[in-house]
Amino acid sequence: MHTYSIDNDLRKQVIIDIFIFSIIISSALTLLLRTPISSILICLQKFDWIMEILNLSDKLGITTNFIGVPFIYTFLYMLFDKYIWKTKIMMNILNIPNLNGHWEGSLYSATQRTNIDMKLDIKQTWSKISFISTFPKSRSESNMANMWIERGGITKVGFGFFNRSRELQHQYDGYNILELDNEDHLFGRYFNNRDNENTGIRGGNVGTFELDRIV
Repeated sequence: MHTYSIDNDLRKQVIIDIFIFSIIISSALTLLLRTPISSILICLQKFDWIMEILNLSDKLGITTNFIGVPFIYTFLYMLFDKYIWKTKIMMNILNIPNLNGHWEGSLYSATQRTNIDMKLDIKQTWSKISFISTFPKSRSESNMANMWIERGGITKVGFGFFNRSRELQHQYDGYNILELDNEDHLFGRYFNNRDNENTGIRGGNVGTFELDRIV
């Protein structure tokens, strides 16, 4: 998986919001657990080896405070990155689609004037994503991606890819643009620099594809 960009300040705002929320939670837990924690620390002081580990951690800058802001922030960000961002509520707020899943359909090559079976596997978190397209004789993998919101609130997804064909001379690079018609159906456009036999077009290939989310 690789990172993907968004054409606004959403990620910056999410980081700020999680950091503020971490401060609030840390302050509340410190107030509520002050007495129990003090009692635990007194008990731990009886064990020299535990105190040595704690002292070494402090020297190395490793936090051992599980209710401190750094620990809580890291925990909350991991939860948000993997799970929270793709809840119905958050997707409505962020306007970022959840593309995770296995998609199947067909690709139409306008250059070759032919239809080809296509499968697309997408893995996505808040910070990373990957697209793997499978065709009868080749496979392509994404190497970069970005999302942008057009006028009217329509979110589109673009990603570059490298296609690994069974035939070395047919390997090529390209770019796809996806648009969700609904949460389980998408329409896509593509272009690439694949060699072709069409004398009217020196190299390159363009076309469209439609896919439905199966899983």
